[in-house]
Amino acid sequence: MGKFNNKISAEFHPPKKWILERALSYQNEDIDVSDLEKIGVKCTANRITCKKGFKTDLASVPRAIWWLISPWDIARAAIIHDLLYLRIRQYRAKLDKDHLQYDQISAYKSAKKEADKVFLAAMKDADPSVPKWKMYAAYYAVVLFGRWSIIPREGD
Repeated sequence: MGKFNNKISAEFHPPKKWILERALSYQNEDIDVSDLEKIGVKCTANRITCKKGFKTDLASVPRAIWWLISPWDIARAAIIHDLLYLRIRQYRAKLDKDHLQYDQISAYKSAKKEADKVFLAAMKDADPSVPKWKMYAAYYAVVLFGRWSIIPREGD
């Protein structure tokens, strides 16, 4: 079972960015973070930390379905997941796109799978608890559609 170090303390910056006012971390001894560490994610004692000043959009839930799954329900897990996807994009941005190696492609694909599992584990450990149907809807959404979010962007 895992735990978060604190509640979210963040300032809203329109139109849809939040900046953490203090660090937020998630620790779970039962998750495997080895593939995340291979791409440069620092996970001391299976703790993943978003530092003060980290920029997030919370959960990328389309506004039209906030009545079903609002970003507030899964926000802490989503912030940790945002950091992991950022690290995957940064890893991919450093690769030579003309000479990609199989092990490099495998590394970021494995890291994405682990990041998505961390997201699910963090939602399971959330307090207040997230209903199972909501957890799995959010989890399968990132499994299916997250591949576009790990493509390097300007500014990563």
